[in-house]
Amino acid sequence: MPRNNSNPKSVLLATRVTPKIKAIVEQMAIREGLSVSEWLRNLVVIELKKSEALPSVLKIPEYDLVIDLDKSQ
Repeated sequence: MPRNNSNPKSVLLATRVTPKIKAIVEQMAIREGLSVSEWLRNLVVIELKKSEALPSVLKIPEYDLVIDLDKSQ
């Protein structure tokens, strides 16, 4: 996914994994041309959308603004 600087990331989400899982994640990220951070962030966003925990459209009525989150990434 292309970088989107309109929504800066400022909160750290961390977890521990085994060295084997870390190596696999690094290889998957390299294969997709992404940093590990970007690859993991994309995975989290995909899972949140699948479970409908993350909206696909963001509405901000006070600014008369509608953002299609699928197109902004």
